[in-house]
Amino acid sequence: MSRYEKGTIQLTETRDYPLLRQIFQSAYATRAQLFEFMLLRGHEHSANALKHRLARLVKNGLVSRITSAPGVHESLYAITEPAVDILAIRGEPYAGRGCGVDRPLGTARHAVELNRLHLAFLRTGRLCEWVPETEICSRNILTACAFAKDYDAVLNVASPGEQPVTFALEYECSRKADGQYQEIAIDLNREQYVDFILYAATTADLYAKLVATFRHCRQAVAVCLAGDLQRRVFEAGVVLVSEQWRMTLQQLIELRCAGKRGRSALTAAHA
Repeated sequence: MSRYEKGTIQLTETRDYPLLRQIFQSAYATRAQLFEFMLLRGHEHSANALKHRLARLVKNGLVSRITSAPGVHESLYAITEPAVDILAIRGEPYAGRGCGVDRPLGTARHAVELNRLHLAFLRTGRLCEWVPETEICSRNILTACAFAKDYDAVLNVASPGEQPVTFALEYECSRKADGQYQEIAIDLNREQYVDFILYAATTADLYAKLVATFRHCRQAVAVCLAGDLQRRVFEAGVVLVSEQWRMTLQQLIELRCAGKRGRSALTAAHA
């Protein structure tokens, strides 16, 4: 006789829950992306095993398989409400924004492209933490230490021999109205919890628009091309908008590290 009631599913700690959490945090993801996430984090080593695991989760109503989405030519996977409830009970931060349950299908392409950037950073071995939109929104809604806006992600990266640097990432795939950008610039000037904000633009025109928009922003805002960031990651070219300085992302990280060391030394001298 079966140990479990018909229609129930036993979820494993080492494979099912990490996979559900990644689907939840990604909003929408392809099977290939999910396999690489699980592979890089040591949760799965067989693409075929992941395929069967996803089919099992879909069959039991914890994951939905989407065969058609605007701008995406592959099947996608998204979390379902029952699975969100399971993850919430286990302490996953969620305040009603950022996952496939509440994100329109029209945002699926944005989610897939953001996954590509996430994987590019993960492959370097230098990504200490990727804070997803679900957790950022939860923090912004439910706590007093809110970020200036609902970023696409917040990254914590470590350079060899340096203290970690934290930066917000915005994947910009379409142009907003000028008034919206002005409001964003005002919001960014209140940011206290990241060392800089990186905008990854999908086109040269959008890149130029972002550089012009944030020219007078007091906050450290950098702009790069999304394709370059995905290909070269820390060697991608960026412009620090307020100073109009051009450098690589790695050089910007080193610059911000030097600034943090200087502030620490100044604090110690006055202690």
